[in-house]
Amino acid sequence: MPQNRAYKRRNRSPYLFILLVVLLLTAALVVGARAMNTWKVYEAEAAVTPAPTPTVTPISVTPDPARVTPAPTPVPTPAPSPTPGLLSSGAQGEAVKQLQTRLQELGYYSGKIDGDYGSGTKSAVQMFQKINGLDADGIAGQKTQAVLYSDAALPAPGPVDTLEGDIPLLVNASHPLPDGFEPADLVKVKDIAGSLMTYETNSIQAVREAAEALTRMLQDAVNDGYKPWKLREAYRTIADQQRIFNNRVNGYMNENNLTRSQAIARTRQSVADPGCSEHHTGLAFDLNVTGETFSDTAQYLWLKQHCWDYGFIMRYTDEKSDITGITGEEWHVRYVGVEHSTKMRDMDYCLEEYVAWLENQ
Repeated sequence: MPQNRAYKRRNRSPYLFILLVVLLLTAALVVGARAMNTWKVYEAEAAVTPAPTPTVTPISVTPDPARVTPAPTPVPTPAPSPTPGLLSSGAQGEAVKQLQTRLQELGYYSGKIDGDYGSGTKSAVQMFQKINGLDADGIAGQKTQAVLYSDAALPAPGPVDTLEGDIPLLVNASHPLPDGFEPADLVKVKDIAGSLMTYETNSIQAVREAAEALTRMLQDAVNDGYKPWKLREAYRTIADQQRIFNNRVNGYMNENNLTRSQAIARTRQSVADPGCSEHHTGLAFDLNVTGETFSDTAQYLWLKQHCWDYGFIMRYTDEKSDITGITGEEWHVRYVGVEHSTKMRDMDYCLEEYVAWLENQ
């Protein structure tokens, strides 16, 4: 019996060996298959995923201060000054007060510093613009204010040469003169013309050149037998004009029972506003014949025909009243010089038309 058991153990040994070999080969095949599958997945992913770029750590180098030029310090841009607001007739407030104060410092404005942009302020601005080579529109815009508040602003020149320039001085409601305006070279007309005519007052003044032209003209009229002559008015200050204007307004209110606004409108048909009268120039004369309506006299007919040859114009006529704004005043003549007066006669232009024509040339 023992021998038989030993025989049986010897006979089972080959089978166990073969079984172990089979198991080992099977395990090896499984592991190899898995490894091959993993490699294929890696190759597929590598085909679509870029290789990472290696990161280079920068090296910090401290520059030599002696060899490095420092960057320039930036200069800050100054904030622009605010654009001055446009100021014109009707404006009110502190900006107008500053404007009036500056105009007064330069001698253009003599009214109240009240912050009210009225006719006096407008005329002062216009005169400033004329003297400083700006458009004389009476509006204190950006350009006008820039010059006004600069060191380059020219002050008022004092007495003005009203005959200066190539264009006759135009004075009307749209072209007023500033407060304190005074023409240069004023003389008493009687000192020039003597007894050639009578005078409303002996103190009547006019610009010398105009007074001398008037004297020559009336001397020739007298030589032709046309006399006598009377000089009622010539140079008139703005204050005088204000007085005359107010008296006429009050007269219409009292005698015609008009409201003040109605009386002012009526007055403006025959009396210019202060600062808007030709008499301020010292170049205008009101002639008359004592005791007669001037338009009915022979003196008027002679004047109407010949005044142009002496440098005078018939300033206000009924035919041109829609342009001048003044009804006919046959007694009112204005000196502009022979060059201009003869052209105006030939062109049948009033002064407003003639000045506009000259400015367009």
